[in-house]
Amino acid sequence: MKTFATLPSLALVLCLGLSTFANAEPNAVVVDHLVSRHYYGEPTPSLFKRTLDSISGRLWKRGSGFANGGSLTNSGKDERGRPRNRRNYELSFYHLNDVHAHLNEFRPSGSSCPDPSRGCIGGYPRIKALMDELRPTKGNSLFLNAGDEFQGTLFYTLYKGEAISSVLNQLGFDALTLGNHEFDDGDDLLAGFLANLTFPTISSNINTNNRKLARQLVPYKIWPEHGLAILAVTTETTKTISNPGEATTFENPVDAAKRTVRFLNRNHPHIKRIVALTHIGYAQDIELAKQTTGISLIIGGHSHTLLGDNATIPNAQGAYPTIVTNSIGEEVFVVTSYRWGEYLGYIDVEYDHSGHIVRYSGAPIHLNNSSPATLPEDPKLKTEVLKWQEGFEAFARTVVGFTELPLDQASCQAGECTLGDLTGDALAAISVSNATSPIGNHTAPPADLTFAGAIMNAGGIRAAIDGPGNVTLQNVLETFPFGNSAVELTFTGSQLWRIFEGIASKVNLDTQARIPSFVQVSSSIRLRVDANRPVGERLLSLSVANGEVIDGENGGNSEKRYIISTVDYLATGGDSFWVARTPAEFDTLGTVDEVLIAYLRAVGTVRYEIDGRIEVLGTIEP
Repeated sequence: MKTFATLPSLALVLCLGLSTFANAEPNAVVVDHLVSRHYYGEPTPSLFKRTLDSISGRLWKRGSGFANGGSLTNSGKDERGRPRNRRNYELSFYHLNDVHAHLNEFRPSGSSCPDPSRGCIGGYPRIKALMDELRPTKGNSLFLNAGDEFQGTLFYTLYKGEAISSVLNQLGFDALTLGNHEFDDGDDLLAGFLANLTFPTISSNINTNNRKLARQLVPYKIWPEHGLAILAVTTETTKTISNPGEATTFENPVDAAKRTVRFLNRNHPHIKRIVALTHIGYAQDIELAKQTTGISLIIGGHSHTLLGDNATIPNAQGAYPTIVTNSIGEEVFVVTSYRWGEYLGYIDVEYDHSGHIVRYSGAPIHLNNSSPATLPEDPKLKTEVLKWQEGFEAFARTVVGFTELPLDQASCQAGECTLGDLTGDALAAISVSNATSPIGNHTAPPADLTFAGAIMNAGGIRAAIDGPGNVTLQNVLETFPFGNSAVELTFTGSQLWRIFEGIASKVNLDTQARIPSFVQVSSSIRLRVDANRPVGERLLSLSVANGEVIDGENGGNSEKRYIISTVDYLATGGDSFWVARTPAEFDTLGTVDEVLIAYLRAVGTVRYEIDGRIEVLGTIEP
C-alpha cells in the first residue's frame, strides 16, 4: 500500500476502498464520512426480560479499588450521599474477546457440552439473555468486541463466518476490532464476514490494498451522544502467526494509537473521552497505556488473561481494572475478559469534564448454568445455534479413542502439558522416518539421518479434552481447528539447540523475530529451561532421539543431522521458531486432526501424566 502525498478524493476512497489512515492522517471529512456509514445510536433492547436480582446485588457492589478518591458505587451520589458533579458523565462498558467460535455453551475445558447437568458456561444465547437484561438499566452503555471470533469450534470449521455473523448481529454489539485469527483464511473471507455484520469494524493500524477488506474498516468511530471516540489496534505479529494477504500490513500499535489520538485531538477537539479497543495482549496493553497519552480506557484481548479480585475470581492474573500511569502521569484503566465468552466484561466509569475517569465499579461476570447464580439463555437465539449445530452433531460424536485422565491445554504455554505430550507423540508416530511408530508401515531413515522426534507450537493446541471418557471427533477438531498438516524437516544438532534456545528466550536467534508461542514435544525429546537466565542463555540441556545429548551449539552431536516431525505452519515460518522453509522443501503427511485420530485409533486408550520431558525453572513470559 503506497502512501499518498495528498489525499485521494472521497469518491476514490469510497469506490476503491483504500485504507490510507494507517500511514497518513487524512482530512477529517473523509474519515468521518467513512465512519458515518455505520449507525451511531444504541441498539433497541430486546423485549425478552428476565430478573437477575439474585446476582445483581452481588455484582454491582464489586470493585477492585478506585482512582482519584472516587466512590465505587454508581448511584449518582458520592460516598457521603451528596449529588455527584453534574458536569461528569457516566458510561457503562460491556466487552468480550477471544470467543473463538464458542457460539453454544461449553465445558470449562472449552470442549462442547452435550450434557448441561455436568455444568456448562458461556455461549451467545446466555450472553444475549444477560445483555438484554442489563443494558436497559444503564442510561449510557457500549458493548464492544475485542476480536478473535474465528477458529476454535466446528461452528467455524464447517461454516466459516456465516454462523458467527448471524449470531453476532443479534447481540447488539456497538463495534468490533480484529484479532489475528480473523485472518486465518485470508483477507477475502474476512471481508465477506465483515460485510455481513450490522455494526462497524474499527482498525487504526491495519493497512491494506485489498479493496473488499478496506471497505469494511474504519480507523476510529465517534459516538457524539457520549462525547467519545474509539480507536482500535491489532497485534502486528498477525503477519507471522496468521494468513493476511501480502499487501496487508500491521502498524506498530503504539505508533498507531499515538497518531490516532493526535488526529482526534486536532480534528475533533470536543471529544474528550478516548477508548482503545485492542487485540494485542494484556502485557502489551499495559505498555500501550504507559507509552501514550489521551487514552482513558483500554479494552483488550489476545492473551486470554483472567482479571479480577482473587477472592471472587480464583486464579485471576491481575486487577480488574488494572490501573496504569501513562507517560504524563495520568491514570489509564486496562480491562480484558479472559476467553471463549466464559466471562462478560463489565465496568461502569464516571468521566470528569477533561475525559479522566474519576470513579468506577464493576467486575467480570461469570456466565454459568449452575447455582447460586444460574444465568438463563435466550430461547430464540438458542434455537438458532442448535440449528447450526445440527449440521455437524452426528458426525462430531463419533468416538475415536478413550482417555483415562483429563488432557490439559491451559498450561501448554507455560511448560509441559498432557495434551501437548499426546500431540507430540502423535506427530512423531505419523512420521515416515519413525521406524518404531505404532501406526503405519514406516522405515528407518537413511544412514546419515536420525529421527529426533516431534515439535509442536503450544498456540496450535486450542482446547482441552475432558477425562476420563471417550475422545470424539469434535474433541479433536476443537483441539486442532486450523487444518494444519504434519511435515518432516531436517536440522543439525546445532540448529536444534538454537531453535530451542530461541523458544526459551522468546526470540529467534537468527532473525531476532519475536517468538510468541512456547513449544510441546514428543517423548523422544527432553529439555530443561531456566526462564530466569538472560536471553540466549536459558536452555540448560537438550536431548533428542531418545537420549542423544546435544551439548550446545558446538558440542556433542552438533553436526549430526536429525529429522523433526512438525506442522506446516511452523515449517513455513509461523511463530518464528526457525527461518521459513518453502513448501517445495517438505512433503505433507496429513492434517494434524487426522494424525491424532489415527494415533488414538491405533493405541485405543491413552493415559497421560506429566513425565518431565519439558522442565521449566522460573516462569515463561506470555
